[in-house]
Amino acid sequence: MDLFNGAVGTNQVHDFNPGIRESGLFWTVPVPEDALEVNFEAGTATLSLHDFDTEDYHNLENALKDGSEDDATISFDMKWTAIGKPFNVSDPVHTFAGRFSLAKVDIAWSASVPRTGFSFTSDPASNTQKKSVFGRERNGIFFTED
Repeated sequence: MDLFNGAVGTNQVHDFNPGIRESGLFWTVPVPEDALEVNFEAGTATLSLHDFDTEDYHNLENALKDGSEDDATISFDMKWTAIGKPFNVSDPVHTFAGRFSLAKVDIAWSASVPRTGFSFTSDPASNTQKKSVFGRERNGIFFTED
């Protein structure tokens, strides 16, 4: 999650992410199995993490260079709810296929950086709704044309 002091893309002051692994994989970490709940039939999914240890790299350039960071903690609750009829997508050239629905996602998010005393809490989830998609996909070696 990135935070800016002004318009998005300018004056970035926080870049919360788990860093870059030796393999080169970045901004991705395993989460506890119970952090994610999915019900495809109902068209819902939730992802919740609380007091998750991460780093604040302060800006994108520093994060991509795996520069200095401050220890940080984040918490978030996200809930996707399908709001449209499912649709199929297939791209054999790029070996990608899926069945998706348009969805809304409710998000509540917070972060703290103990060394600097910084903390942030978003508006309640019911006030922070974004558009998204929800569904299943197959790609790469798992792709088969239907």
